[in-house]
Formats: sequence, C-alpha cells, structure tokens
Amino acid sequence: MFDMKKLMLYGLFAVAFACAGCADNPKSENTETVSAEKEEIVITEDKESPIVVTTDSVVEEVVAIAGKKGEVGETVISGVKFRNYRFHFTSKDFAKTINFTLPILDNASVQEEIWETMLKDSYESKDLEQNLEVEFANYWNEYSETAGQEANPYSSDEFYSMSWNIDPFFVDGGCVAFNSAVWEMSGGAMHPEWGESSYVFDLSTGKTISEDDVFDNSNDSRTAIATKLYSLLKAYLKEEEDTEDVDVSMMLNGNFYFTKDEVIYRYAPYEVAYYAAGEPELSLMKDWLKPYLKVDGVLYKYWFKD
Repeated sequence: MFDMKKLMLYGLFAVAFACAGCADNPKSENTETVSAEKEEIVITEDKESPIVVTTDSVVEEVVAIAGKKGEVGETVISGVKFRNYRFHFTSKDFAKTINFTLPILDNASVQEEIWETMLKDSYESKDLEQNLEVEFANYWNEYSETAGQEANPYSSDEFYSMSWNIDPFFVDGGCVAFNSAVWEMSGGAMHPEWGESSYVFDLSTGKTISEDDVFDNSNDSRTAIATKLYSLLKAYLKEEEDTEDVDVSMMLNGNFYFTKDEVIYRYAPYEVAYYAAGEPELSLMKDWLKPYLKVDGVLYKYWFKD
C-alpha cells in the first residue's frame, strides 16, 4: 500500500509550486470544495511574502491540475445507508482501483470503529474522500505521459497494479457482513496475488463478530466443526478424505460470515490447498451447526430465537 502521509506531502509541495506563479489569480466562486477541517500551511518562496493555502484548497488545486476525480455516492441496503467511493487510475506501468462501500451510521463512534477495522492502516477514516482525491490526483501527475493507457504487466519490472474492493453483501438482524478483496500484480510475476477476507459487524457496537461470539467454546464443538470443514474441503478438491495425522484446527481460520441459512468459511490461495484450487468457500448449514452454537451468542439468537 502507498504511504498516504508521503502522498499528501508530495501533493502539498506540488501545489505550492504550481500556485506560486498564480497567487494573484482568485478562484472561481463555483469551485467545488471538500468538507474538512481547514489547516493553514505557510510556504515561503524567495524569502518574500508567504503563500498561504489550506488543506481544502490543496485538494481543489491538485484535482484541478490532474483534471480527474473519483465518484462518491450513497445507497441504502436493507434500511442501512452506505457511502461508495470509486477511484480508478491506469497507465502503462501503474494502475490502481479503489471501490469502498462503507456504512453511514447515526452513531459516529460505531461508524468510525467499523471503518477503521476495514481500512486497517492504509487509510484514515476521517477525510477519506479528500485523501483519495489527493492520492489519485498525484498518480495522474506522476504518470502523466502514459496516463489513461491500458496497464501492461510486461512493460517493466517496475510495473504494479492493484485493486481493493470492500462490499457489503449481507445486512440483517442488526449485523452487516463485508467482503474485502485485494488483487495485486507486479512486473515479472508469474501470476497475480489475491485474497478475500470476510468481516461481520454488530451495527449497535461496531465490534467484529468472531468465532468465540458464535460457537460453543468446548474442544469437542470446535473439533466437530473443524472436522466437518475439512471433509467439505476434501469434497471440494475431489480428494479422498483422510483425517489421520491431520490438524483440522487450521480450518477454523476466523475468515467467515453468515447469512439467514448458513455460515461460510473462506480460505486464501495456498492456505489449505494448492494455488490452482483458488479460494475455497465451504458452507455449514444452520441446522447442522445448531448443537455447536453458543446459545447466548449473536448467531443462535438470530437463527433460532424470535
């Protein structure tokens, strides 16, 4: 992932020098602004009067120079509002796509916790739109000679392409499940690398729902679930089942989500099988799982209690 702080710093320098020659030219009153706290940044040129800009004006100028902006919109799924961020850049040697769909909640602290969990250390939830605009505007500036061209993974060893999608795919019972999918390709690589992670959140607290929140904690229950998953994996791979000397606990990797009828576990390439097997998804039906669920847990209450 790119270091956002460095990108912001580069953007500030680029704008400052671009603005130096036209500081007396006022902006149009119709210039679109980005909602954010304004922080004054003073840059002195030739030891004369300083140029004073704000973080808002930095975004406006950088985006204006690049001439490209992403798309930000809102939608409602099962009564929950979501905001979608779509940003895309492509050039001969570099390409990047961001497609985030994140919840907009009345409780700001709950919303922030969900966003921060999903975005990890790559982006800050605060001023996400502004940060993405600056990041992608800098790509248009840095790769201006080939910007807009189709990405070519064989153009050089320095080639890099990535996409990151965060999508909600189940909203019900006070919970929301997300899929976070990352795809990467580097110059000289034999094949791309990718992985998908599932997250389930309690919309009232913003906390992730883990295996400990769902399954009975006894060793017998966990072993039964893991053994069932291993059996499903062997069927998926069309291999004979053999549990001797196999540590089936690896099947409980925490990468799961649930729907109205089932729990689905996901596995990354190479995690439990060879690369050509892709990303196995193994389903445990709710009637089979019932004896192994925590009776006061969120999933048991959702499935079996009114």
